Amino acid sequence: MATSYLPITVIPTETFQTKANCIQISRAIASYFHILARPTIFLKIGRVCIEVNVEISDIPKNEVHLPSFLFSQFKIPNKATKYLAKFIDEFNTLIVGPIVALITDSTETNYEPNFRSVHTFCEELHYHTQQTGGLFYVFESDDFSIDEISGYYYNDGWKKHTFPPPDVVYNRIHSRKKERSDHFNKIKNEMTRLNIPFFNDRFLSKWDVHELLIQEDHLQPHLPETLLFTETHFLELLNKHSSLFIKPIHGSQGRKILHLYKESHSFIVKVSTGTQSDDFMSFSNVERFFKWFSRFRKNTTYIIQQGIPLLLYKNRHIDFRVLCHKNLHNAWKVTSVVARISGEKQFVANIARGGETYKPVKALTELFEKNVAIQQLVDMKELAREIATVISNKTDGITGELGLDIGIDQDGKLWLIEVNSKPSKNFEEQDVKIRPSTRAIMELCTTLAFEYKSKELEENIHADLWIHDIKPEE
Repeated sequence: MATSYLPITVIPTETFQTKANCIQISRAIASYFHILARPTIFLKIGRVCIEVNVEISDIPKNEVHLPSFLFSQFKIPNKATKYLAKFIDEFNTLIVGPIVALITDSTETNYEPNFRSVHTFCEELHYHTQQTGGLFYVFESDDFSIDEISGYYYNDGWKKHTFPPPDVVYNRIHSRKKERSDHFNKIKNEMTRLNIPFFNDRFLSKWDVHELLIQEDHLQPHLPETLLFTETHFLELLNKHSSLFIKPIHGSQGRKILHLYKESHSFIVKVSTGTQSDDFMSFSNVERFFKWFSRFRKNTTYIIQQGIPLLLYKNRHIDFRVLCHKNLHNAWKVTSVVARISGEKQFVANIARGGETYKPVKALTELFEKNVAIQQLVDMKELAREIATVISNKTDGITGELGLDIGIDQDGKLWLIEVNSKPSKNFEEQDVKIRPSTRAIMELCTTLAFEYKSKELEENIHADLWIHDIKPEE
């Protein structure tokens, strides 16, 4: 965590000061920020900035006491909360945060919200934010407004609260259709207008990713030959390769993928179904295949990829999920790597479809000599960082997290299988309470929040409507 952020605890108190908007700051904090002699400062939490009178007090060294009515003005829960703080001397402003929100879909179970596949991950983000400093809440797209947001924060269970717009938004919407809706695009436009960083703002199309990466000469050897599905392109690749994969460009979790390979005078097609075993069928000619496949193509665009003879692990398919995040210096780092082993009768190594995970070194050392296995892992991480850098540099918006699936062929060569902008949170090692990816996401959120808040301060310091002079409630 950047050393310029000071951990503080903001505590509500009953209003007893004779001066309006009077807050108490510990002598240690006032000394650290050089505000001992300042009778007033601006206090900025979220998008609200209020001029307050300062009383230097001998309260515990990390504490700032706010009268309870100010909590409602800032729209934050009226409870003692650890935050991070930064003082901008030029503008006489104490910035407190970060306020981080995760946008997702939810259902209700026994009057409790259920955030589906990211539910436990949201709890983990809360606990980590509680430890490091900040406010974390979850909201749905239907509950967004520019003034306040109805969402949930964790306090012995998820509690409903009306929050301020956050300092940064982490996008975990499950539905591609919802993400492409006019309503969701309106939310993104409002975030931009409000200067709120909104990261991982969309799912990635498999075709768009290929188009970006194929332009990089150094990455081309790691990309299977890929074309958009047409009958002409299919015949072209079928004549060149003994095995093909056909994938929906907006597919996820290994669903509706076709693996096609030649066998004597016919060809075999396996379809990943999401059940215990994959469907299996044979076609004597391409015309029959095209007729059968037409039902899949009605409302979906597919790509065709060269099939790579990847290594098998105990006669099962294996690939490696490499999780990458941007760090405090805006550079990509590898946060975790896991080996994913497919189910016994499946060709997709996806955990959502019954696959298993192993530590990468364990799997690699059973496939290679130890020194080769270690080098493979090093090369895999380097390839993942390079791919993540290209994607984030060449796409609009803020990309802060990517999951890359990488395979190894029988000659030991690395191949990119897929890139996911919303990687699953259910495959990482669970032997630690706070996973590395959780720490990485909150580090990025904190960095973005304070960067954008400082920028907003510079742009709006003279805007009368932005600075609120709030009086105590009667």
